Amino acid sequence: MLSWSAAVLAATALVLAIGFARHRLLLLAIVLAATIAARAAGGDRALQSVLAFAPILLLVAALMPEARWRTKRNAGWLLLLAFALLIGLHAPAHVAAGLDRVLIGLWPGSDPGRGAAAVVGVASLACLVRWVVRGAMAELTASLALLGFALALAWLAQVERSMQALAATGCTITLGLLYGAYRMAFVDALSGLRNRRALDEALERLSGSYAIAMVDIDHFKSFNDSHGHAAGDVVLREVASRLRRHAGSASYRYGGEEFCIVFEDAAVERAEASLESVRAAIEARAFRVRPIGRDGKPGKPKDVKVTVSLGVADRSEKRRTPKEVITAADKALYRAKASGRNRVMRG
Repeated sequence: MLSWSAAVLAATALVLAIGFARHRLLLLAIVLAATIAARAAGGDRALQSVLAFAPILLLVAALMPEARWRTKRNAGWLLLLAFALLIGLHAPAHVAAGLDRVLIGLWPGSDPGRGAAAVVGVASLACLVRWVVRGAMAELTASLALLGFALALAWLAQVERSMQALAATGCTITLGLLYGAYRMAFVDALSGLRNRRALDEALERLSGSYAIAMVDIDHFKSFNDSHGHAAGDVVLREVASRLRRHAGSASYRYGGEEFCIVFEDAAVERAEASLESVRAAIEARAFRVRPIGRDGKPGKPKDVKVTVSLGVADRSEKRRTPKEVITAADKALYRAKASGRNRVMRG
């Protein structure tokens, strides 16, 4: 039963990796499926081949740059996989045994499974470093999946424990891909806040008393023109960070330099107090940016400040739907801008 569960999880990971075009995870899923098949077969020759070749395939997959499927790198990896299958199925037994002795050399005095786990551990570390540098969810998923692989190879002689580790590896890849898909659909990549689609779904669930605020960065177009879009992106991320820290409610990237905050089960007075805290925190914060010069090259880092204007409205007898509340908050926002900016206005 456990082998079937592991096989289903591997197949699911394979299909999702293809569907979401996550090529590194696809390579891991291919090795996972082959390893599960070898572990289920249970022959000494199959297990020897897994220990000999799976670490190499996984390490190469981890070190390769993420690329489109039809590349020379991926073609080379597939040739390496075909070679591993050919050697595993048809080469003399002493060839696989010799490769196992190499793995034993990587972990002296131990079995080849430990040496294989050490190689895969290096692959896991490479993906972890890449995740820390780039923040890509797929790299964290690959790192965790490779840790599962390392355990499975270390326990390959133990049927149940190794199959559990392989099933966990397939589950990790599947959940990582699904979570990555969720983030692509509902999280704004630049600011890290939930996006307009997530806001629309949240508004559909609103009922009872609530308030909604609209937030706009003052003179943002002029800021972009003066400092460049890269500096503008820094400001958007920093403003989003202040919203998460001080708003006390769910914040969303509405579009461009505009944000939305939904205060569920809150009176407008309480929302207004939170918004004043947000406004003051942003006004007091200096952001470090590198302006783009006239020659198109980044200049020296400098500290800049921005302000925001905010409009807020709540549900009332005159405003029964979230759309009407947002419209009222938007009108209040424009009044805040017309009154000199850097202030909170109630609709």
